[in-house]
Parts: sequence; structure tokens; C-alpha cells
Amino acid sequence: MRDHGFSGYLLYGRTYRHMRHDDERPKIIVTTDVNGTTTPDNTFGELVRPDGLFDQMEDLMKAYTSGSCRFSSVLPRMKQLAAGVGRVRLESYARGMPLYNGVISTFDDLSQSGNVDAKCALSTTGFAGLMALVNKIRHRSLFSVAASPVLADLLSREEKSCLIRPITDEEEKVQVIDDLISLYRPGKCNIFHIGDTMGDFPALKHAAELGGTGIAFNPNEPLRASISRLPRDIRTRIREINFTDQETPDYTKVCDIIREAVWKTLRTRL
Repeated sequence: MRDHGFSGYLLYGRTYRHMRHDDERPKIIVTTDVNGTTTPDNTFGELVRPDGLFDQMEDLMKAYTSGSCRFSSVLPRMKQLAAGVGRVRLESYARGMPLYNGVISTFDDLSQSGNVDAKCALSTTGFAGLMALVNKIRHRSLFSVAASPVLADLLSREEKSCLIRPITDEEEKVQVIDDLISLYRPGKCNIFHIGDTMGDFPALKHAAELGGTGIAFNPNEPLRASISRLPRDIRTRIREINFTDQETPDYTKVCDIIREAVWKTLRTRL
């Protein structure tokens, strides 16, 4: 029997929080994509919609998320299209950007748990200026942020402080995971990356290869096909969460997968 978060788990009649010292808390790393993963929006397109450029931006995003080109090849044009975005528009959108159900509660659970020491990061090709503001306004600065170096000049020094690495190509999400591992040294089973398109494939695969878990959240067809071609031992460490066209994606299913893996680690310590 468990509660709705990471703070207490019934094991042999007692909750784990009564059976551990603070220095024994397992360290875990969670990196998550944003576009299509924590939000249903194409944030690139929404930022330039007032300029009539949504369709152009969406075409660029579809090209690299389907795997037909690399993000680095479309980033210069994306940056050009975003040239008209100012601070007022950026902050207004950050405040109103929709989030899937369960996003806030999942990361609140992780950050407030007495049982785990969680380090979380937004790891996204999204624009750094927007991601840093979303981190501050919507997530109370809980995250480190790795994102494409666009619109960061609109941020204050304090707002920029969460930025840990520029993302200029998909493979750099792998380096975000490695950076956090070097800093926090989690157990190999407690490494997670969440994403939905081919832009996340390298990081999903890397988390699984390390012994952690890749979480393919409502993956698009190119990502599902790429996962299916992986060796079985790697493929089985990537969990897919699929929703029908009639269902609204729900991030609480991500929380369930992370919690299951974390509690499996905790049980082995008893």
C-alpha cells in the first residue's frame, strides 16, 4: 500500500520514512522534455503566432521531431522567426502555458519527499528564455534548465542562473544526463529521461543503457519505431505511455513509473 507521493511507503507494516537516515536517501535524476511532454503546446509556434509565423515554425519543429533532419539544421531559422518576441510576450506566455495534468504534482512530490534526494532538469530544444521563466513562474525554480540558447537575452541575471547547458542538437540531451550524474552520482537504476519525439531518442536510449529508465510519453510513430529496433535489453528499459486520440495525456503515469522504480530500489535496502 502506498500514498500518492514519494513520502511514505508501507513496507512490512512500517513506512520507509521511519526506517532511514537522511544520508541514506537514494539520489535520483529526472530530466524531462517540455514540448509535447509537459505541455501540449508547440511553444516555438505559440510564441510567434502573433507575428503570423506559427505555420512556418511548426514545419521546422515537425521536421526534426520526426527525425527527417537534425535540430541544429533548423535552429538558425527558428531563431530568426523568434526575433520579434519581446519580454512582455515571453512572460505572458510563460504564465499561461498549459501543462498536462500531473506535471506540477509529480515534481512537487519529488522535491518535497523525505525519502529521495531528487535532482530534476528541463532538458529541451525549447527556447532557453521561455524555459527559464516557466521554471521560475510555474515550477518555483525547482529545475535546472538545459535549452536552446534563444531569447535568453530577455532574462535577468537571476532568471538565467538555472541555465546549465545550451542545447543545440538532440545528442546534447545525453550530455545533460551525464553532467547531472557527475554532479550528484545517483544509483544507476535511478536515472530517468522523459520525452515524446525523435529529439528525445538519444537521451531515452542513454538512460536505459546506463541502467535507468527511459519514459516515452505519448511517443510519435518515428520514436516508437526507433525504440522497437533497439536491442531487447535496452528496449525493455524504455517504458512507453500511450494515449488514444480521445484521451488527454496525463503526466501522473510518469510519476507512477518513477515511483515504481524508486521504491524497488528502496525495498532492496531493507
